[in-house]
Amino acid sequence: MSNFFKGYVIIIGWCIVGYCLAYPMLLANYFYEKPLIDISGYVLIFISALLLTRKFLKELAGLKYLVFALIILPLAWLKLDYWLYSTIDAPQFVLYLEVFTLGISAYALFKYPIVPNATKWTYFILVPFFMAGFLLSFLSKEHSLSELLVLFFVTGLIASHWKEQRVLSLLSGLAVIILLIGANYFDPPKFFETQSNFHDKVVYSYTTDLQRVDVTEWKGDHWFYTDGINQFSSIDAWLFYEPFAYPVLKLVPETDNILVVGGENGMLINELFKAGLSNIDQVPIDEELLQIAREEELFLRYNNDNKTQGMSQMISDNIFDYLNANLKKYDLIFLDVADPIDIERNQFFTKEFYDLIGARLTPKGAMVTQSGSPYFATEAYDIVLKTMSASGFNVTSFHNQVLTLGEWSWAIGSLNLSATEMKNRLTESKFNEYPTRWLNQEAMQMMLSFGKPSRKTGEFKVNTIKAPLLYKYYLNGNYTFK
Repeated sequence: MSNFFKGYVIIIGWCIVGYCLAYPMLLANYFYEKPLIDISGYVLIFISALLLTRKFLKELAGLKYLVFALIILPLAWLKLDYWLYSTIDAPQFVLYLEVFTLGISAYALFKYPIVPNATKWTYFILVPFFMAGFLLSFLSKEHSLSELLVLFFVTGLIASHWKEQRVLSLLSGLAVIILLIGANYFDPPKFFETQSNFHDKVVYSYTTDLQRVDVTEWKGDHWFYTDGINQFSSIDAWLFYEPFAYPVLKLVPETDNILVVGGENGMLINELFKAGLSNIDQVPIDEELLQIAREEELFLRYNNDNKTQGMSQMISDNIFDYLNANLKKYDLIFLDVADPIDIERNQFFTKEFYDLIGARLTPKGAMVTQSGSPYFATEAYDIVLKTMSASGFNVTSFHNQVLTLGEWSWAIGSLNLSATEMKNRLTESKFNEYPTRWLNQEAMQMMLSFGKPSRKTGEFKVNTIKAPLLYKYYLNGNYTFK
């Protein structure tokens, strides 16, 4: 019976070896565009560990006890190494050490013969078990089998050592129970098809009816993308949303009604709530994304929406229909809409749309929109300003260097304040009454400065629904995957 369990240990053990060896190769293939170097390194290290153990540790009395590492390695790889890819700069070196340990443990399995005095060729029957474990791991997306294999493996170890070392057997069983329970407190790794588009680890991905939403992670910070375009990052979100929210409040200090078009991720509305504003209506462009931002922990962590939702009225209607049919007037209208990378999104930067926005503003009111990068998509930026002016707005714009986005701009349109008046009032604004992390008078003065114009903009036409041209210029920038 003892020999039976020894054979059981070596067979299940080599299943685990194959299962473990496949996992770093899967990670390399998942995270790197050219994983062949890393995969070759893993294979070389594994074979080297086998040969070095055979040469220098073959006669070591306690060598067979190194197989106990196979209890820890499957769980460590699944729960630890996936996390390491977004936490340290060179996670592959940790995997190199684990692969080396795996090679030693694999050789130690030979101390549990399949049959007494087995000849060397007998061990070729282990190859199918090794390949089965390898393929199960490499082709799996859940990796739930690892815990079952560990449970089978430790059962064989306990049975084979029970007569000689009951304390070791009992401790092994207890250790596995603790490991399996502890492992369940960690989220299993999730693999996403969109990972090939990003260098950082994708931790969330969902496709709505209008766009694809991805969230990546690196060292505890997150980047939020829609259709491959970075919308904001936890590193510096305030560098984008504070200029979006607060400057226009200095031009319209008393507000009764506010409209936010878009703003599904909740970041802009959160800034408005922090400023003490209420009576906010929101017309989302993508209602699925709005729901995600109100439910997914990754969004709630940064938009604070779990504390503020319900303070604004969400209007489930097409924004064009709403603006045409509704006669409600607003003191402020924020256009937090996606970049105009296609015809559908181009419509939110057209003269027809700005005409509707102007008709819904009170006489003292103003609107503000993000207007892209004034340097990487200069033509698109100029067209936005020219189109706003064609709708009767007096326009002033400002820009900021957002670390994770690059240079970005916003444009304020007013029907009663001239561009000069707006610029002068913004220059004098101190923002002391708002809970800003970065924005102050000095920052505002810097954002209003563009230097000398780099080109003449007179030849640019106005962007309209019938003659859309903004998205063509915008795609000359570098904000999406090619």
